Amino acid sequence: MLKTYSLTKDTLLVSSESNIKNSSVVYVYGDEREYIESFEHKYDLKIGNILTFDDQVAYDTMIDRNDEKSLLVSFLFPEVHEGGHLHNLMTSIVFLVFKNKLIIFTKQKLKFIPELLSNMVLRDVNNFMEEVLLKIMQKDFHVMLNDLRGVKGKIDDLESEISTSGPLRPTFGDLLTLQKHMIALSTTYGANHKALGFINKNFTTINDIDFTTKKIIDEIYDTSDTMDRIILGYSQYLDDLEDMITNMISYQLNMIMKTLTEISIVLTIPAIIFGFWGINVHVPFEKSSYGVFAVLIISVILSLICWLWLRRKKYL
Repeated sequence: MLKTYSLTKDTLLVSSESNIKNSSVVYVYGDEREYIESFEHKYDLKIGNILTFDDQVAYDTMIDRNDEKSLLVSFLFPEVHEGGHLHNLMTSIVFLVFKNKLIIFTKQKLKFIPELLSNMVLRDVNNFMEEVLLKIMQKDFHVMLNDLRGVKGKIDDLESEISTSGPLRPTFGDLLTLQKHMIALSTTYGANHKALGFINKNFTTINDIDFTTKKIIDEIYDTSDTMDRIILGYSQYLDDLEDMITNMISYQLNMIMKTLTEISIVLTIPAIIFGFWGINVHVPFEKSSYGVFAVLIISVILSLICWLWLRRKKYL
């Protein structure tokens, strides 16, 4: 699918898809192999591979026949789904930045991109490509930061679940989901930081960058640093929480085995006594009508003595 936007004065407006050539911004998503392959052939790029292998960013400079410089840059957007696998926790957003045109590629449609592009008011129409790219990246980083802050609530819920029900299988499932989430976010942050450094270095070589655009870049850097600090703390805490759950399970297992062992010791006494009175020789109380009760009473008394001794030794 294609969505096209034309720059009218200082605003991006949705335009006809048939007017791709004269559009200022083109958003390409889904199966548009013919359109993608035309750029791959013209500029010797592997846009399809970048969209498919969404675990790293790509950035490069391109020089056309007129010695005009353009840029290829991609960054990652986390898409953490419930029960998602590690291979589809992120999606790549690829930009081709030309002198007066910006083309955006994604494997599947990201709702925030057309919402952001529609009726976007630009401060510097001469460098609208850089401004649009940075605003999309800024939005991406804000979404990631809010998503990261939401992890704290999930960690609190996990702590409550542990304190009320213990380290059961659902708790481990929640912990694994959180750790998978952190892997996706940390991978995204690290890759995007490289892409941001490339943008900061090369945008000034296309046109003179204005103060507002520089401010956006600085803000994205600050957001990235904030996320790095938060995710480092959360990841360390989740590792400690995993160790704590493992220790709790080991402790509970030791207590269960200890209790079973003590019960076995106490029950061994009546087993020995019943076995002794069951041998085929003459034994005390053999002729007595109350012999069974006597044996039972002796077994109970000796078992209680053993139990009290274990309690005194603090085994129970």
